[in-house]
Amino acid sequence: MHTGIILLGHGSRNSEANHGLVEVADKVTHILSSSVIPAFGSHGTPDLPSAITEKILSGAMRIIIMPLFLFRGMYVSTEIYKEIEDIKTQFPQIEIIVAKELGTDDTIANLACSRIKEIIET
Repeated sequence: MHTGIILLGHGSRNSEANHGLVEVADKVTHILSSSVIPAFGSHGTPDLPSAITEKILSGAMRIIIMPLFLFRGMYVSTEIYKEIEDIKTQFPQIEIIVAKELGTDDTIANLACSRIKEIIET
């Protein structure tokens, strides 16, 4: 079964800021050896429904949406599901899975420590 992967970020009015999500999607593509595309909740293209449709049209029967959000706020817990509701109705044969947000994982804490140490050690 072909699986499509989407990295979902918030998006920014500053297009340069949105480029960071594109870079992360490229890195994840390389690591997983599978095409990963970015999508934006707001202020960027493609939006989530467009990215899902793109994956469906490319033959994906299962789509994993990875929200690159630290915590489970309103957008992650509610709005994502509202955005994909119509697509699930249009394509009931497509399995759409929303992965867990980044959360309070030790990897996040270690990354925060690394950034802090970069400053302390300079």
